Amino acid sequence: FNANFESGNLGCVQFVTEYEYDLSLRADTCNSSCRVWFNFSVSNVKEGQKAIFNIINTSRGQSLHREGMGPVVSSTRNPCWERLPSHLVFFYKSPPHMNRYVLSFVFQFPRSLDRYQFAYSFPYTYSRLTGYLKQLSALAPSILSLEVLCTSIQQRLTHLLTISSPANLLANTKTVVFITGRVHPGESPASFVCQGLIDFLVSDQPAALALRDRLVFKIVPMLNPDGVVLGNYRSTLLGQDLNRQWEDPSPFKHPTIYNTKLLLHTLDRDPDVNLDFYIDIHAHSTLTNGFMYGNVFKDENRFERQLKFPKLLANRASDFSWAKTTFDKNVVKAGTGRRCLGNSLRQNTLCYTMEVSLFSYTTQPQQQ
Repeated sequence: FNANFESGNLGCVQFVTEYEYDLSLRADTCNSSCRVWFNFSVSNVKEGQKAIFNIINTSRGQSLHREGMGPVVSSTRNPCWERLPSHLVFFYKSPPHMNRYVLSFVFQFPRSLDRYQFAYSFPYTYSRLTGYLKQLSALAPSILSLEVLCTSIQQRLTHLLTISSPANLLANTKTVVFITGRVHPGESPASFVCQGLIDFLVSDQPAALALRDRLVFKIVPMLNPDGVVLGNYRSTLLGQDLNRQWEDPSPFKHPTIYNTKLLLHTLDRDPDVNLDFYIDIHAHSTLTNGFMYGNVFKDENRFERQLKFPKLLANRASDFSWAKTTFDKNVVKAGTGRRCLGNSLRQNTLCYTMEVSLFSYTTQPQQQ
């Protein structure tokens, strides 16, 4: 067993039998309450050997494992990640483990010489992002600029992309859409969605061309690079949830949030800039489909304007759920980007949290 690699996480392994192992996850750095993300490898196996892996200390009782979400697996010979089928995955309260929730999964190793890797969800590492951005900036220099917004506590680069047509960038007034992602390291689908969005925006599709002619997209694809590299689920190096720090971020403890907020407010104060949208992309661990969180405002016109974008998504995307889209002013969410910026930016800026499921989606008719 090994987790000594980027985004790896495994605490310890207890041998039960030759066919069963109890696995304990390492908690997020400086935050013992978060034990969800895992990413480890297994080698030195026998061909055809079957094994039961029990993750015995997960900190989440509510989970999409109840709906059939299994871990993902890759191997030396088959590097493409595949999800384990639901009939091989079990999530339950275990009396032998003090009635704690246990995630058990069964796997048969097809070859003895391969190295097998298991993860909570499809990994998307910081190294993958930096490699992708380097390649992308060389392919589309006329419509994409790549700069460093700031560095993290561990001195990793936080990238800022600007995507638009050259003519639009020279216009006297600009309409800006600002997008962030991966504030929570364990929510790796957020990075895949963000990369898919970037790929579309720099493409030659007519819709992408039209958007670049009218809008300036500013994207910070990874707000928590340290947490991603460390294999944390929700926290930074210092054990903090960055999506609760937007009201008063520290330039030392929360440099990515501090500098992103500073840039957003700089754009907001510019009379030649219309900051139209702020969208923070997440992945949800207990619900299926894509959906949004929005804010509640006393001004009826402002609130009704905020309803339009998620309704359009629900009408046009079969995997987006209007029924699960929620608008609230929950005090627990006061420190999130969506809530804080919704209260501090100009009233014309629409601020959302965009959620995609860690597991799957259903296409049954949604309530419109």
